[in-house]
Amino acid sequence: MTKVRRFSDEVHVRSGELAEGGRGPVQFIWRGRLYVVREVLSRWRERSAWWEHAAIAAVHGDATDPGATRDRRARPVLEIGDLEREVFRVEAGSGRTGGWGVYDLARPVAPGTAVVSEVAGSSSSEASEDWQLLRVSD
Repeated sequence: MTKVRRFSDEVHVRSGELAEGGRGPVQFIWRGRLYVVREVLSRWRERSAWWEHAAIAAVHGDATDPGATRDRRARPVLEIGDLEREVFRVEAGSGRTGGWGVYDLARPVAPGTAVVSEVAGSSSSEASEDWQLLRVSD
């Protein structure tokens, strides 16, 4: 029986050229352990829960810090990357004895890009701190 666990953990991802074309995650570090991506099973975009963002709460006067709503410069801003993210479902393992699992890795969509993984000027050793681990199936 496959068990799916949900997370919202930051992960360090190294991107590179994918066998099926384009760019995507080839390695990631989660909880101090290196995982090597064997295959990208799927990828898609999903909208985030924009209505839960601090900027929306500030507009409606529901900010957690009442002083922040009085000063316009301190008001949180809703960026385009907060609205949408690209998710990669990958099969990855952490070594010979670690076994393989399915991991959903996501990062914000950069403004003005059709597909995040194909941003011009990216190198194969590009690493990003903006990635999150969303789900694990093992």
